[in-house]
Amino acid sequence: MVSRAFFLLTLFFSFALANTLEKISIEKEYLKLFFKRPLKKQELNSFIIPSNNITKYVFDFKNCTKNKKIKYKYTCKGELQSIRISQYKANVVRVVIDSRVKYLLKFFQKDSAIFHISLPAHKVSQEKNKEVKKLFNSIRKDLDTSKISPKEQKAQIYSTPYSINLKNNYFILIDPGHGKQDAGAVAGRYKEKVLVLQIAKRVYKKLKILGFKVAMTRYRDNQFLSLHQRIKKANKLHADLFVSIHANSISNWRRKNIAKGVETYFLLKTRNARALRIAAKENRTLLSAKDSATRKVLLNAVFTGPKIELSHRLAIDVQKAVLESVRSIYPDVKDGGVRGGPFYVLVGAEMPAILIEVGYISNPVERKRLFSPLYQEKIADGIVKGIIRYLKNRERELE
Repeated sequence: MVSRAFFLLTLFFSFALANTLEKISIEKEYLKLFFKRPLKKQELNSFIIPSNNITKYVFDFKNCTKNKKIKYKYTCKGELQSIRISQYKANVVRVVIDSRVKYLLKFFQKDSAIFHISLPAHKVSQEKNKEVKKLFNSIRKDLDTSKISPKEQKAQIYSTPYSINLKNNYFILIDPGHGKQDAGAVAGRYKEKVLVLQIAKRVYKKLKILGFKVAMTRYRDNQFLSLHQRIKKANKLHADLFVSIHANSISNWRRKNIAKGVETYFLLKTRNARALRIAAKENRTLLSAKDSATRKVLLNAVFTGPKIELSHRLAIDVQKAVLESVRSIYPDVKDGGVRGGPFYVLVGAEMPAILIEVGYISNPVERKRLFSPLYQEKIADGIVKGIIRYLKNRERELE
């Protein structure tokens, strides 16, 4: 008798705790699933089944039943082929998104029982091409170089493939160094502030197209933010990653044809002469009016914590990806390495933060490459791939 009562009590609570998918809504950017109650973390299992033609994004909702009014299959147009919803098992509802393209999958549940799953945008391919071409044309007008080589004209600049299977929606803040009255490194009519803004715009556009939430510290040449304001903005916006883009130079005229290459930095105390020299150049705007004691206080403000290690990993992934990308057209690009340095623009970051020096404006050969559209695209491709690589590695670690 006791056993039967216990069984009935267990059955009652299992029904009471069971969830119901009551209705769905297919919108432009998201599939919204309306549940009876909010989902628990252990009630969701998701995975991806890739193939040449159709990529399947699968979601299993455990301890759940489907309202009979919800259809099994919803046929769609464009890059989204269909959405299928079934009672996969007695207590499992399965949702399958059949997509003709791979895209940045995002899903979340805020303070409600509505579960959001991102969908591939309608007619994305045409929109992407128009947006990217428009951006390219606007940037090309500002280029300091007047000629584009036949090699660059023939290059398929915008056809670089990306592999994205990220679970979360990440916010990236891109920081083009210097700006307005602060030209940064200068070599004749070539200015660092112009170059890094051009590259940053390309990175911004690529991340935006891929579905990331992304912003820049400045969007125009007539904007200027202090080093403190840049990282303060990143913290205020709760960015997941902070990437500051700069270009290098050297004043020693005897070494201007020798110093070259890509270097990536993260915040760290160091005695490395090269890192200190470059940090001093980038910190010059802030620290030029300070006495030596004040400089020490400022630069020793934040040098510890887990973000340092994560920043180091991000720097390694971005450095490697940028080199892979630019060496596809110029195999001789030098690897300047990954180093820690006292860069004030990285001080106080509440997220992994790096500073990448994309090359030397003072080097005539590298300068010509840096101001060419193709090379800028390759740098931007590398930065984006490095960011994705880092995020994938972090997600695997946290599984």
